[in-house]
Amino acid sequence: MLIDSFAWIEYFMGTEMGVEVKQVVESDVQLYTSPIVIAEIYSKSLRTDGRAEERRNFIVKRCAVIPIDEEIAVEAAKIHAEAKKTMEDFGLADAFVLASARYKNVRVLTGDPHFEDFSESIML
Repeated sequence: MLIDSFAWIEYFMGTEMGVEVKQVVESDVQLYTSPIVIAEIYSKSLRTDGRAEERRNFIVKRCAVIPIDEEIAVEAAKIHAEAKKTMEDFGLADAFVLASARYKNVRVLTGDPHFEDFSESIML
């Protein structure tokens, strides 16, 4: 399972949704992340709580990082182009997360409404 930035933020904030994420993080499920997720969490932490390195280390100790390569980049472009037809604010970062999940054939744990219509999503 790939844990999206939205889910990690809820986890680190200790919200009700974060408790659901914690159950997954502490389970035996193989966890994945994308460098995009690491960048989003790192940036948010630099702007809010100054715990960027701590957060990054926590994530990479628990998740296999799926490297972004040409295949993932092309898939992300296709996802992005298609999604933009119906969601004007669908970001390329979200497309990279979905492309990474498809590459590993895993689901994405998130609460981000941009992911609602994708079969790979497990919505919090």
